[in-house]
Order: sequence, then structure tokens, then C-alpha cells
Amino acid sequence: MKSNDLKINEKLNLAIESHKNKQFQLAEKLYKEILFFNEDHLEANFQLGTLYSQLQNFKLAKPLLTKAHKLSPKSPNINLHIGNLFLSTGDPLGALNFFEKVIQVQPNFALAHFNKGITLYKQKKYQEALRSLERVIEIEPNNINALNVLGFILQEVGEFKKSLAYLKKSININPNNSQAINTLVNLFKFIELFSLSENNSSDLTELFLFLFDKNSIDHNALFNNAKKLIFFEETKNIVEQLIVKNELLLNNNLVKKTIKKKLFHLILQKALFRDKFLEKFLCHIRKEFLFLIKNKNKDENFLKEFKDFIISFAEQSFLNEYLFFQSDEEIKIVNDLKTKIEDDKNINELYISVLGCYLPLNTSEIITHKLAKYTSKCSLFNDLVKIQIKDSILERELKSTISSLDNVTDSISKKVREQYEENPYPRWRYADSVPKNKFLTILNNDIKPNKIISKDNNLTRKVLIAGCGTGQHLVNISSYENSNILAVDLSLSSLAFAKRKMQELNISNVEFLHSDILNLKNLNEKFSVIECVGVLHHLKDPEKGLKILLDILEPKGYLKLGLYSELARKHIVETREMIKKYNIKTTILDIRKFREIVKNDNDNKSFQKLNYNYDFYSTSNVRDLIFHVQEHRYTIPNITKLLRKYNLEFLGFTNSSNKKMYSKHYPNDLECTSLENWNNFEIINPDIFKQMYQFWLKKND
Repeated sequence: MKSNDLKINEKLNLAIESHKNKQFQLAEKLYKEILFFNEDHLEANFQLGTLYSQLQNFKLAKPLLTKAHKLSPKSPNINLHIGNLFLSTGDPLGALNFFEKVIQVQPNFALAHFNKGITLYKQKKYQEALRSLERVIEIEPNNINALNVLGFILQEVGEFKKSLAYLKKSININPNNSQAINTLVNLFKFIELFSLSENNSSDLTELFLFLFDKNSIDHNALFNNAKKLIFFEETKNIVEQLIVKNELLLNNNLVKKTIKKKLFHLILQKALFRDKFLEKFLCHIRKEFLFLIKNKNKDENFLKEFKDFIISFAEQSFLNEYLFFQSDEEIKIVNDLKTKIEDDKNINELYISVLGCYLPLNTSEIITHKLAKYTSKCSLFNDLVKIQIKDSILERELKSTISSLDNVTDSISKKVREQYEENPYPRWRYADSVPKNKFLTILNNDIKPNKIISKDNNLTRKVLIAGCGTGQHLVNISSYENSNILAVDLSLSSLAFAKRKMQELNISNVEFLHSDILNLKNLNEKFSVIECVGVLHHLKDPEKGLKILLDILEPKGYLKLGLYSELARKHIVETREMIKKYNIKTTILDIRKFREIVKNDNDNKSFQKLNYNYDFYSTSNVRDLIFHVQEHRYTIPNITKLLRKYNLEFLGFTNSSNKKMYSKHYPNDLECTSLENWNNFEIINPDIFKQMYQFWLKKND
């Protein structure tokens, strides 16, 4: 071998090693040096082309890969990468042509079939895409990427049973496979399990146990199906009869078996219970445990048999902020129990857990002091102490670390702040784990089928969250690559909760600021992205707030808004009027009593709709839903006028289910952005925006 060739080979090996280690500048330099000596060097052309593709510099990548293709037209890898380049630059037909060339030369090249399937999916050729991906599984039965995408596409086309099978297989191969887990959670949002019994539900129970064991998902999304695995229909009927006859539930073996289910415990710990029957059952069973302690008519070992259930119930009570109804008799016994626990030198975990089902343990300074440094042999009791005692201590400490911007002077803002100081909104435990991605990729996913094409996808972005509440939404936003996030809220208690959760999740790209939106004009800072969901409609003058946000949004910047719909909230307006008429206060006692009226009035249609509202099942949510001190509502024509007035481009609503329904009625609106059509569609379907209008805008000046 000539010495020149030897040097080139050494240089190539070093370049490839640098490339693998993401030392892109060094690799690029070495590849270029090789091409300087030999412009027809196949490997250097190919590798440098793939490097540029990797960096999304397709303009530089294309001639290099084209040159490599000329030098070796049948190379599967070269054809594959050129196909990928065509796909990335918006030429699916060109991409398919090259993937087919690979398959002709190498029929069992799994990645070529996979990329072909992705390309066909993007063209909405779902059945052809599925065939390509199924071919991948024939070649590589344990190909996790193919299993995940098959599960996703089958979900999209409504073949839920097949989707579930592929996702389960993917999870069996890799239980920490976040893509399959997230797709599975999404699947259970949109399907309804039925005809479940003890005999046919063991596989599903195992699957839900697996999901509820994870702390990287929003378990609330699973509740409506998971609850069906607690009480099967025949068991539910028996329990309802016991309640009607006022018989003791704890004397029934079926009930005792049910409240020992691990899945029941996990759901209590991690998801908000949103079901009238289950709420009634839990209130009855809680009362029985309380009376057993008061009357001491059972051996304490009997209570210990249900300790995990009782602790789990105490966690649920903290999660729903003690919304469940309590009789005057129960309240008196609970106060006596609290005094007994405070006076007792020993720590009775069972009694403390029952007390925690009725009131927050952190409301007693004595109990807080007792438990702050206590460690139990029971890990579940330690978890209860963490969420009811230690977390609140930490939040009090964190308040002093959060900066404030000016004083709150607006009268309505002061009232709103007071509400969220009393009840930070919302209280939450876990959220979906979201992988890092470029902002424009996430935006385009939100607004699809519309799409923004921009060259600035890799820029570092300054993001403002105007009204971050307790930070649940921040988990998603923190996934924006190259982003610095400022999270602002009126409530210091909400910010302290949010900051604690970000620390818990190791999210480090978020800063917090205590401020009224109306004071943000004094921030002397501009942002490329602003998100303000569920906030403007609580201002005295929402348009004033919008103008302030637009003033600190960069030209060509993106704004996400969430506003209440007039049509979707008719039943809320009627309920608010009734609350005002009967002078119902925002105390926990009044809220509980009013909820009982709502639940038991089967004739009032507005009340009945409330029973199916997610926000009807925790105290902060109920206050936000029907007791808020300030509320404005909008129609789509109102929003259209605002957008015209401020020269804002409507990019699209975010709810994908709504867009699917809309597209069936307006197939010619390919981007789903005609607000005139959307207005007509909402008039026919007045409940579609019951979760608010949520949409993206672009500032045009």
C-alpha cells in the first residue's frame, strides 16, 4: 500500500471515530482534507454527506451524497441516506424511490422498510405504511421502533386492539420504553374498556399495574378505564345495595377483597378519583374506619389489615384537597382524634393515616413537628409524610428564593391572587415524561395539519409562561431544546409548588418570577415564545393583558393562548348564577355541601354536566371552575376581531380530536385554520371547546 493511501486511511479512521463521538468540527476538517487529496474518495464523500445531514445542513449534504451515489449506485447505505435526505427536505416521492432501490438490492434491509413505512405514513397512506412496518417485524421480530410506530399508526386509524398488542410486545422487550408507554397512555385516553369481569381482566390488570407503577406518566389519563378494574359491574351492584341498605361494608368479604387490591391503592395514590359511585363508596368506607377507631369495637389488627388502603386514601384526600363530604358527626370525631394524636407521645401510624383521610396533617403544628424527621419501617407511610408534611415545609422555604416584580395594585388581580394562595391550582403528583425536541417540531405537532417552515429551528429561545400555576404545564415546555424559560405567576404558593416539582424532576432550564401579568411591561425583556393558557380571561381587562404580552413578544414570535368558550360554558354560567343567588361561599364546607346538591340533582341539566367535568373533583379545580372571582368568555368571532386588530396570524387549534372531527365536515380546509368554518362547527357542536380554545398565533410585525 502506498504511504499516501496509508495516511488517508488513518485520517479516515480518525474522522469516523470523531464523527461517532460527536466531535463534528474535527470530523468535518478531516473528511475535507481527504477530499482535497482525492475528490472521488467514496467513503469521505459519503461520511461527510451524512455528517451534514445529521446537522440538518441538507444543502451541503446533497452534492456529497449524490457524488457517493454516482461512485457506488447500488450501495444500500448510500441509497438509504439519500432517501432520508429527500424525506427531510420534503420530497417523499424521491425518498420512496431510493428506499425501493435499497429493497431491490437487499430485500431484508429492515431500516429501508422502516423508513419507507414512515414516508408512506407522512403521505397518509396508512395501509401501505402498515404493510412496510409489518415487513420490518417479519425481518426483525423484536424491532422496538417498528413496534412503537405500528402501535401509534394503528391507534390513529382506530384499530385499537392491534395497537395494544404491538405496544404490549414492545414493553415486554423493554419495560422502560418511554415511547411505547406514552402511546399506550394515549390509547387509553381514547378507548373505553367494557364487559370486564374477574375472568377476562387479568392481563389488563397486569398492564395497568405496570403503568401505575411508573412515575413518569400522568395517571389521570388512565383513570376512566382503570376504575373499571376496581369494581366489576356485578361487584358494583352488590356494593350499591349495601350502601342503600346502610349495611357495614367492612363486613362484606367482597368489599374487603376489593380494598386490598394493589391497583386500587396505586390509583388512590396517583390519580384524581372522578366518579360519583366511587366517591360515595370511599366516603362510606372512610366513615366506617373512623367509627372503628372511636368505638374500639374491633381489634387494631383488623385495621392493620387495611393499612395500605387507608394510607392510599389519605394520599387521595390530599390530592383532591379534602373535597369529599364530611358530616358534622364525623368532623367532631375527627377533631377529637386530632387532639388524641397530638397528646400521644407515641406515633400511631394507623390513627394518623385515618386522620389524613379527613384533614391535611400539616394543619397541625404538633403533628408536623412529630413527623418532620420521623422515618417509618413502612415506605408507604413515609410517602404520606413526604407529601403531607415535608413537601409543604420545603415549599415554605422555597418562597423566599423566588424574586418578585413590583407590587400587585389591580383590585381584581388581588382577589385572583388570594384565591390561588388559598388553593394553588392544580394540585398534581406526576406528569408525562416528554423527550427533548426542537420548538418548531413541537409547534408543528400542535398545529398539524398546518405547518410552519423556518430556518431558525436551532436557535436558543427565550420562552415566557405567563401564568404557570403549579407548573404541570412546565413539564411539557421544559422539553423545548435550547430554551430558557421564565415562569411567572401571581400566586407565590403556586410558584413554590412549581419550583419544588421542577427540582423533583431535575428540570433546570426554568426560572421563576412572582408578578402580575400587568407588571410584565416593566420587565425590559423580549421573548420569542409566550404561552398564556387559562389566564387572560381572569383579568379585569383581558385585552390590556394581551397588549402587554404582545409588547414583550419579539417580531415574528409565537404566542399560545387559552380562552374560555361562551358556548361551551353555558352550564357553568347557570351554575355561577345559582351560587351567587344562594350566596354560597368559597369555604371548604360550602363547596362540599354545594357539590352534594349538584351530584344529587338529577333534573338540573347544568348540574349533570358538571358531574362529568374533570375539574369537579378537587377543591382548587372546583374553585377555578365555578367559584372563580373573575371570568370572561369568548366566541370565535370575538377572537377573530382581536387577531385582526393586532395583526396576528392564526396557526391552529391544538386539540387533535377536534381537528379530526372538523376535517370530516370541512375537508377542503387542509390546514384546519378557517375561523369562519370553526365558528360554524362550534355552533353545531357547542361542547367541543369545553377545555377552552387553545391555539397558536404568530406576531406578524
